[in-house]
Amino acid sequence: MTVLLRAGLWFFVSCAIVTGLTTGRSQANTENGAPDAKRIDERGAPELVKLSLQDLLHLVRERNERIMFQDEEWGISRDNVQGARAIFEPAFVSSFLHEDKGRRNTVREAVSLGFLPVFEEKSNAYDAALEGLVPTGGKVSLGYTGRAFRNTLDEQYGVNREYQTFVGARLTQPLLKNAGVDVTKAGIRVAEADADIAFQGYREEIMRVMSEAASAYWDLYLAQEKYAVRQQSVHIAEQILKDNMARVKTGKMARTEVLEAEAGLAARRSLLSEAEFAMLSAMSAVRNLFSSSAAEKPMTIHATEQAQIQTHGAKFSKSLDKAFKLRAEYLSTLRKIQREDIRLAFARNQRWPQVDLKASYGLNGLATSFSNSWDDAWDRDFKDWGVGLELRIPIGGDRKSKSDLEVTKKRKKQALLELKAVEVAVANAVDRAIRNLQTAAEQVRYNAGAVDSNRELLKAENARFEAGKSNSRLLLEREEDLNQAREAELESLVKFEKSLLGLHLAEGSLLLRYGIEMMEVDL
Repeated sequence: MTVLLRAGLWFFVSCAIVTGLTTGRSQANTENGAPDAKRIDERGAPELVKLSLQDLLHLVRERNERIMFQDEEWGISRDNVQGARAIFEPAFVSSFLHEDKGRRNTVREAVSLGFLPVFEEKSNAYDAALEGLVPTGGKVSLGYTGRAFRNTLDEQYGVNREYQTFVGARLTQPLLKNAGVDVTKAGIRVAEADADIAFQGYREEIMRVMSEAASAYWDLYLAQEKYAVRQQSVHIAEQILKDNMARVKTGKMARTEVLEAEAGLAARRSLLSEAEFAMLSAMSAVRNLFSSSAAEKPMTIHATEQAQIQTHGAKFSKSLDKAFKLRAEYLSTLRKIQREDIRLAFARNQRWPQVDLKASYGLNGLATSFSNSWDDAWDRDFKDWGVGLELRIPIGGDRKSKSDLEVTKKRKKQALLELKAVEVAVANAVDRAIRNLQTAAEQVRYNAGAVDSNRELLKAENARFEAGKSNSRLLLEREEDLNQAREAELESLVKFEKSLLGLHLAEGSLLLRYGIEMMEVDL
């Protein structure tokens, strides 16, 4: 009878420990659900949400506040580009002026005005023009001026009112300072560079958040798997205690064996409680990343993917080449250098003296009505044109432009130094990530070997127990050794997944890896 009881008991133990823990952890966790899934508080039963890593990353992409904040920052920079381009937006300028003049004439003025002692005039002036900046830096104005007036001379000659019209264009084109397309568009190109830098900052923040999300996902997976291991261990200890109690009743076993089993069960329940809390904490960390509050509704999150060793084939040269094409901080630094080049070219242009070409061309008309005055102007009998140069040189040597040039040169030097520092940091990060991945793969293999060894030791201890050469305490200790080895294997698998994640982060290929990349890259 004793032999049959022992055989039945350890058949169950062997199956549960040797087979269940090594192959059925995730299945047991999925079928039973996480422990808090069974709990119901005043908010109702918790919702069970099963997530793959890809599902989680897309949730985080859509709902994470840090990503949204950086998106707004990028949007601000894009709006600044539109504002910079507005320098070419033409402006409509219009004015009206009413004047009522009256004065006594000097003798000379009286003689020239037909011996009029007093000169009086009332007039209305209308101006309308389109003004704008052209890419070469020139300022162009195309407009119309109309003036209606009546004075004492008109009355003397029997004229009721006169109307003057001028239609023409004016151009002021810089020839040295502020001249040229590159100089005129410098502000636009700087704004575009700032927008590109902000975009890379946006990518970098997304990559950072996605890395945190993936790491939190694997932490949740690890907590789930540890909970499954501890849950199965409690079930085994409960069965051992039950069978030992039955044997004590029949006088086949000493009372101390029951005490050993009770102590082992109590220790395992404590570890199970600890594993449960770790799993709940991991769930909370995941919820934080996609802005899901526990105040909204209770939720149980279950990670559906399995950590496993993979053949990565990572090579330093290949990974470094990826990093120089994808790393946000490297691309951002390159854009900073281009921006400083634009500023430097502009600052050098500002050191030139200001020489402006000024030209104008117009048509004049005069009649006793606006319409006739307009027609008279377009007869082109009375043209008005001029061309000339204007020179402006600061007497003090233009200290402001000189200072701006020196500042810009230093900023360019800073950008080059930053690029060198980023190149060094990227290369070291890639090398460190590859080495970390290789170390993690070795640890997985070593821990897998430890699991196999502890499994064999458990089988041997089971055989000794069946032969009456061991006891419950030693058997439970062997079972706990196997649990610890299995947990170490799980930790090394998760470390490998995180190391692979770290390599993608070092390469800058994390977004590309999960289909979130926002820029086109030829790898």
